[in-house]
Amino acid sequence: MKKVKLIKPLEKDGQRIEEIELKLSELTGSDLVQVERQARLQGDLSPDPLFSADGLAVIAARVSGLLPEDIKSLHAPDFLTVINTVKNFLYGWVLPESMR
Repeated sequence: MKKVKLIKPLEKDGQRIEEIELKLSELTGSDLVQVERQARLQGDLSPDPLFSADGLAVIAARVSGLLPEDIKSLHAPDFLTVINTVKNFLYGWVLPESMR
């Protein structure tokens, strides 16, 4: 589990969220297939939607319990920290050991 402390807290349903907990180790192949499908349905035309900003936001939402719109509404530096945390986790899965 990775925690991202937000520079600018997120206000959601009257609550102030100062940290996002990303339960990345709980992802399954089925999750990734659903994320890819959701990103495509939202109009993502990138060659690999799992690594596009939209796809990474959907993954972050899935593993944090937030909505993709919540992730996308984060302050830009927080958004980049969150999606890059997800991206680095995924690259850790797909890169050969010698490249990590």
